[in-house]
Amino acid sequence: MQFKKTRVTAGNMLLQKVLILITTLLLSAPVLAETVTEYGPISNSPSNQIRPGQVVWADLITSDVTAATEFYSKLFGWEFKFNGDRSYAHAWLDGSPVAAIAAYDAGDDENAEGVWMISVSVRDVLSAEIAVKHAGGKVLEGPEELRGRGQYILVEDPRGALIMLLRANNGDPEDSTGDASDWLWAELWTDDIDASAKFYEKVIGYKSVAVKGITGNTYHVMGRDQKPRVSMIKSPFDDVSPNWLPYVKVKDVDAVAMNVIKHGGKVLVPPERDDLNYHVAIVADPTGGIFAIQEQEKQQ
Repeated sequence: MQFKKTRVTAGNMLLQKVLILITTLLLSAPVLAETVTEYGPISNSPSNQIRPGQVVWADLITSDVTAATEFYSKLFGWEFKFNGDRSYAHAWLDGSPVAAIAAYDAGDDENAEGVWMISVSVRDVLSAEIAVKHAGGKVLEGPEELRGRGQYILVEDPRGALIMLLRANNGDPEDSTGDASDWLWAELWTDDIDASAKFYEKVIGYKSVAVKGITGNTYHVMGRDQKPRVSMIKSPFDDVSPNWLPYVKVKDVDAVAMNVIKHGGKVLVPPERDDLNYHVAIVADPTGGIFAIQEQEKQQ
C-alpha cells in the first residue's frame, strides 16, 4: 500500500522508535526458551505439506503479555493458552492457532515497545541459512528448534528488515479462506526495491511483479509457484527503516480503528483508501506492536 506523505506525524515517530528497538527485543528471545517448554503448532490440522514462501505465522514480542492478550482478545476475539508463568501465550481464533505472544525483559527501559515478527515457510532451514549468507543477509539467531512448532532462523536482510524463516514440524496450514480477525497479508517496506527483490528471490524463490496503483505509484507483489505471497513498496516514510508490516483482515476498518483506541491502542495512520483502493489503517497495540488492518474487498 502507498500512504500520503502528509500522514507522517506521531505515527512515523512511533514506527521509527519501534524499529530502533527491534533487534534488541528479538535477540532477547532465547531467554524465553528457559521458561517455554512448548511453543505450540502453527496449525491444528497437520498437512505434512510445505509451501515455501507462504507466510505461516506471526509472533508478538512484548514486555507486557497480559496487556497484549487483553487487547487482542477484546479487539479480535482471540483466545489464549498460557504457559505456566504466563510469559508465553498461544493465540487461537475459531479453534485454530493464529499467533503467539512472548515476553522479553525490558529491564529499566521505559520506552521499550513490542514488535510483530512474521515467519515465512522454507523447505530446509540449513539451506536457507546458507542462501541468506550468500545473498548478503545476516543470520541473527538459529538454526534452532522451537518445540512444538519447528526449526527456524531469524534473519536480517541486506536492507535491515527482520524476518523468521520456518520449517514447521507438521507442515504448513492451508491458505487462509478469508475469515475476519485472521492474518491477511504481509508487506515489506524497503529503501531499495531492486536489492530486496534480489535477496528474497535467492533465499525464498520469490518472483516480483510490478503493479501500478490508481495514482500511478508502483506496488510489487512477490510470490512463487503461481501464488502471490507478500508485497513490497518503497517506504512511504523517509526515516523509517526497512521492516515487515503484517495485515489483519477486518470487516470494517473504521469501526476496528475506533476499537483500537477504545482498548488502549493507537491509530498511527488513520483509515484511508490505499493506492490499490483498499480501505486500510495502521495501528499499534498498547505495548507498541504495529500492524495494519484492511477490509477484505476493495471499493469498486
